[in-house]
Amino acid sequence: MMDDAFLDWPTAKLCAGIQSGALNSTTLVTACLARIAERDSHFRAFISVFSEKALAQARRLDDEYAAGRIRGPLHGFPVAVKDLVDIEGHLTGFGANCYASTPALSTAPFIQALEEAGAIIIGKTHTVQFAFGSWGTNYSLGTPVNPSSDGHFSPGGSSSGSAVAVAAGMVPLSIGSDTGGSVRIPASLCGIAGMKPSHGLTSLEGVAPLSPNLDTIGPLARDVHGLKILAEALGVAEKSATEPASPPRLLRLTAEDLAPIEPKILSCYENSLGRISAAMGNLESFTLPLPLSEYQRLCGELMAYDAYSKLHRLINDPDLELDPWVRRRIAAGRYISREQNEERLKARQSHIESFLECFGVNDLLILPTTPETARPVAEIDETQLPMSRFTRLANYLDLTSASLPVWKVDGLPVGAQFVMRRGQDCRLLSFLSKATDICGANS
Repeated sequence: MMDDAFLDWPTAKLCAGIQSGALNSTTLVTACLARIAERDSHFRAFISVFSEKALAQARRLDDEYAAGRIRGPLHGFPVAVKDLVDIEGHLTGFGANCYASTPALSTAPFIQALEEAGAIIIGKTHTVQFAFGSWGTNYSLGTPVNPSSDGHFSPGGSSSGSAVAVAAGMVPLSIGSDTGGSVRIPASLCGIAGMKPSHGLTSLEGVAPLSPNLDTIGPLARDVHGLKILAEALGVAEKSATEPASPPRLLRLTAEDLAPIEPKILSCYENSLGRISAAMGNLESFTLPLPLSEYQRLCGELMAYDAYSKLHRLINDPDLELDPWVRRRIAAGRYISREQNEERLKARQSHIESFLECFGVNDLLILPTTPETARPVAEIDETQLPMSRFTRLANYLDLTSASLPVWKVDGLPVGAQFVMRRGQDCRLLSFLSKATDICGANS
């Protein structure tokens, strides 16, 4: 068996290896495919793997390199993609067996952009059915296994497979979607980095919709450099603000605002804030206009209405074997009228304006990504949704946010979440690089 230790290198070192010619794309893709073959029967991250196509693309990119053409920092990188996006010739499963019956006729524009930047789409990953669930469970197709723990622990959702694929070392980079935390939650629970870009920066054409007003395409990686090169390829960097000379105003939440939260996570949060304050200046306590649980509820109502509008024919068909918990979440949208939803959208805009009155363009809010660590799948109560209580704030208020793998509690990872105003994506990524050094996150 070939030595595949380079698959565990930091992303910047992997980039340097390809850019210098010390490592080529064919070798990288071959090693990833070998790891997938070896490990995925246990971790269950992938729904399909494009072995022949990925190898053929790797050889083409190696030929380009030999001819002096390098597409950029993503040149030759294998990337796994959540199974809610159209790729020509492949089914778009959306976490179910009933969503699509024929292969996609075209490829989503954001996938084309990734490939133009040099990415190699190596396969599609499992997701919570219809991307509506934060535990990461899928009772129809199977739940991926969180690599950070022994036994079968929740990977977080809904981008469960994309996070597991990176955390298990099968691919260096992956793509998920985030409507209420679906990139940041699995990143937190699996111990990797994940980002929700500002809404609208990446095209949603060819993406199965959960809630178009909230849906975003987001990168997952083992470190901030991985987030940066994926964000660049997705067009996030060119559409967001550059960093000004002045440092951000750093904001924190109180223990009362975060409650209920595992005490050890709160202790980690306080310790990290102390290190950040020592390195970058004082943090100010920030008072949210509404409780975190209220933003969670309001976001969930918008999601339920939109999902039911798109998926009601499937949800109302009793003969379809759908995930019962997802069916229940989406069916809640049945009881929301169009007029009520329009009022909720108006209220959302008012809530955004109220929030931005006290959250400036130079402000950065720091809070845990999740209030709990991963749980054994057998112990999950699907009627409870604690994992999205800290993340839906960013979706509902149209902010940009990212989770870094900063802490471990009883051996299980928990992410620190960093939030900035819409359009401040590049500034956020720049701060994440500093936070990596200060907080001790993976670099």
